Amino acid sequence: MSIQEIEKRIMAEAAAEASKIKKEAETKIQQLERMHAQKKEEVKNALMREAQRKAEEVKKSYLIPARLKARKVLLEEKQRILGAIYNEIKKERKLSAAEISKIREETEVKAAHILFEKLK
Repeated sequence: MSIQEIEKRIMAEAAAEASKIKKEAETKIQQLERMHAQKKEEVKNALMREAQRKAEEVKKSYLIPARLKARKVLLEEKQRILGAIYNEIKKERKLSAAEISKIREETEVKAAHILFEKLK
């Protein structure tokens, strides 16, 4: 075997080994890229969930006080209307303050019982 043939054979083996190393490296790079893409997606999803959670918290922090205020205003208006009704009854029947208070208390207790029974 001549030196040129030996060199040719060594070069062929080196080229084959280099090709094998290159394929292994490409495979590892592809695996890393897949892992990176998967990790990126996981982080993105986690960030989106956290952003959604924070947005819900902010939304609730605005809605809860607004709803409470609206309920308070509604309750005050209902109380005003009921007060006007009881005052009208008081005038029509010529009742004393104590008598109308007793009637109001009795009717409010009855209403509360009815409401609580419906909640059961």
